[in-house]
Amino acid sequence: MMKKTAYIISHSHWDREWFLPLETLRYKLVTLLDETADLLENKDGFEYFHLDGQTIMLEDYLAVKPGARARMERLVRDGKLRIGPWYMLQDAFLTSSEANVRNLLYGMQDAREFGAVERIGYFPDTFGIYGQAPQLVKQAGIDSVIFGRGVKPTGFNNQVFEGGYTSPFSEMFWQAPDGTRVLGVLLANWYSNGNEIPVRREDALAFWDKRFADVADYASTGALLFLNGCDHQPVQVDLPEALDVARELYPDVDFKHSHFTEYVAELRKLLPSEDLQVIEGELTNQRTDGWSTLVNTASSRMYLKQANQRVQQLLEKQVEPIAVMATRTGTAAYPEEYLKFTWKLLMENQIHDSITGCSVDAVHREMETRFMKAEQAARAILDDKVTRIVRRVDTRATTTAKLDGEAVPVVVFHTSGYAATRVVTVDVELRRTYFAEMPFEEIPAYLDGLPSVRLEIRDRDGNLVDADVTELGMQFDYELPDRAFRKPYFARRYRVRFVAEDLPRMGFSTYFAVPVRGENETVRVENDAKRLENKFLQVDIAENGSYTLICKESGQMFAGLGVYVDQGDIGNEYMFKETGDGLRVSTEDLGAELVVLESSKVRKTVEITHRMMLPESADVEAFADEKARVVWHPGRVSPRSERLREFVVRTRLTLESGSKALKVDVRMDNNVADHRVRAIFPTGTTRATHFADSVFEIVERPNQVSEEWQNPSNDQRQQAFVAVGGLMVVNRGLPEYEVNADGSEIRLTLLRANSELGDWGNFPTPEAQSFGEQVAEFYVMPYVEETLRTEAAKWAYEYQMEPLAMQADGQHDGELSSRVEFAMWMDAPGLIFSSWKRAASGDAEILRFYSVSETVREMALLDEMRKTTILEEAVPDVALARSWQVAPSEIITWRKEDGK
Repeated sequence: MMKKTAYIISHSHWDREWFLPLETLRYKLVTLLDETADLLENKDGFEYFHLDGQTIMLEDYLAVKPGARARMERLVRDGKLRIGPWYMLQDAFLTSSEANVRNLLYGMQDAREFGAVERIGYFPDTFGIYGQAPQLVKQAGIDSVIFGRGVKPTGFNNQVFEGGYTSPFSEMFWQAPDGTRVLGVLLANWYSNGNEIPVRREDALAFWDKRFADVADYASTGALLFLNGCDHQPVQVDLPEALDVARELYPDVDFKHSHFTEYVAELRKLLPSEDLQVIEGELTNQRTDGWSTLVNTASSRMYLKQANQRVQQLLEKQVEPIAVMATRTGTAAYPEEYLKFTWKLLMENQIHDSITGCSVDAVHREMETRFMKAEQAARAILDDKVTRIVRRVDTRATTTAKLDGEAVPVVVFHTSGYAATRVVTVDVELRRTYFAEMPFEEIPAYLDGLPSVRLEIRDRDGNLVDADVTELGMQFDYELPDRAFRKPYFARRYRVRFVAEDLPRMGFSTYFAVPVRGENETVRVENDAKRLENKFLQVDIAENGSYTLICKESGQMFAGLGVYVDQGDIGNEYMFKETGDGLRVSTEDLGAELVVLESSKVRKTVEITHRMMLPESADVEAFADEKARVVWHPGRVSPRSERLREFVVRTRLTLESGSKALKVDVRMDNNVADHRVRAIFPTGTTRATHFADSVFEIVERPNQVSEEWQNPSNDQRQQAFVAVGGLMVVNRGLPEYEVNADGSEIRLTLLRANSELGDWGNFPTPEAQSFGEQVAEFYVMPYVEETLRTEAAKWAYEYQMEPLAMQADGQHDGELSSRVEFAMWMDAPGLIFSSWKRAASGDAEILRFYSVSETVREMALLDEMRKTTILEEAVPDVALARSWQVAPSEIITWRKEDGK
């Protein structure tokens, strides 16, 4: 007979903010940790407490009780308080690849500072997990993961469903696309299966009989896992007494108050490895009924996703690399501490109940402030480093340019990792006049009296480049010198857009705004509102506002793009549920108003206006009744209201010179409740699978659902793009999409408006309706299918962020050339640039790529570098080298020590 050991792990799953706001829950957290520390120090039999895998709990506690740090460190060093490896429990799919790395890097860094790291990949309540997670954690020295979702459905109020489970045991192996394998333990009976253990004998007998039967359905060994805790659960102070009673009742079971490291170590000794199933790739509840995937958190409060995309891209692809440039050139020290502070501020919003938009309104209002603060912090770093670099750039024109001294230098930074031609937008000032030069009230008249000028844009060799210039008039601004008092001034300001060709992969190039006597030329506006065209694309707009995209290089044509479809939504912040009447409103048969807003050599913009008549909400009485009775979303049947409102959608199509994609900017005046708006893109083909960008991979997903699937929707999550059969939709902060069963349509969610939190009760969230102006920005791009993992993917990442330009303080010499390429690598098809930063510790630079190729690729570096783990630690027994073989789906990081 198999010997049974019951491993009891005390914990409290700590949603930092959710159905209650942060400070309300922080108050409870302080009580929890005070009581837990007392038990760990003073109560026999209470040996360990698992701090939910996230170090942010200690930060939140010590913000109130900073004097308790020594006590917490002692408990961690003694192995009683188990912390890490994460900084916070993130949503895996709605945070970028690098954000997932920073979460692990800073979490383990913080845990080590407290004294020890619990090296368990802990994903108790993550709403699905990306397929590269095994490789990520394995590189961090973690070979086991504990997870709650992804292969078995969990529904209303933590109800765990039977059936549809893709492994015969709760123990399995989980394999990443590169072949990395870790031991996975599913919390098959959830993370509360050992909660509130009774002390009274009769109750304890019933409790344990039920719990043993439950775990026996899944456990492959006699090592049985019971988690003593749940959401915000107070610590069980009489647990030792409860376990003493259990030992008396079940003498054949060894009851241990334990921790995950001990449990996993014993489990590995007992595993029947030949019987364990290998689960590959993403954990997204593929073999369930589809009603509990929580996938539609990707569209709840879309404004949060857009802010998150904006800030994390800013940090990853501009702030960090430009800060490295400043350090490398001796311009300024790398701001590691401030970057860590900024990343952590952002990560406070990336927690799985926060970035998902599935909390009460107060939580998400606070998130908006945090996003604002994180962006302010990021831009403060960026502005400082760019300013310091520009001061040291030789901003004189080349000897062949023959530009006069009034030419204004503009330094363009490009940091995507790929060479590109882009349209650059920058504000240029002329005739700056400081308050110190004359009475400030006289400056406007003085500037108005100066001769009019217009601007031309030239490159550093004096060649004229395509540009359009808009005069913004006289404006106030100020300087904040490093060593002096502020300097206010007035200047004439011009908004300049110009085509910057062959920008460096990682560096900057200098251009010149040249004043020419006379008024600015009037921007040429074409009257043809039905066509946009450049050397790569032709776009024809139909009467209903849809558009046809023609690729001139390949001859591909995609027709009927950009039709909008509106559906009623009686779900909640977690899951979309269409109204019972199935009433949908489309722009397919609706006339559209077209007008040309801008047309020049640089770009053309056409605005399309649709005036849709939509039901103002779900049926008020019927829906209110279903919510009041806490009807779970799959069973709701309320129809849409019969009262209609005009819903205005304004779409701006912009085609820039040299662009391989059509830019689409959608603005909706949302005065309608309980609905979802999607843009539809016919692919002109039928396919069984499609591709989407995910965390450190381009994943191929089936279009058809499994036999168990009952949900009429099959919504999915993306990072940068979704692609089918030569058509790619590249989004900026629009992570939800659906591809229909035969692959003939991509459906991109632009807006989802709902009115309640959902999950375990009636929690109204009126602000989740997202009333007012809502925006959506994306690109539509044709591609040749064979280039998806090489050229097409690079353009998708390129379009995530605009180049950054700054006006220099006049022409001057400098130590830095007017054009500098900092890239330390040679281009390698199928290898995707991820990060260039300074090491979190030590004097070194960190460079990271990942492979989306299906074959081994070679990466050539310009300097010898050492291969490291995801934690920036050297891989043992691997020498310095310039040439590296990168395996399919490998995440590879290099470290270059200063001076080497």
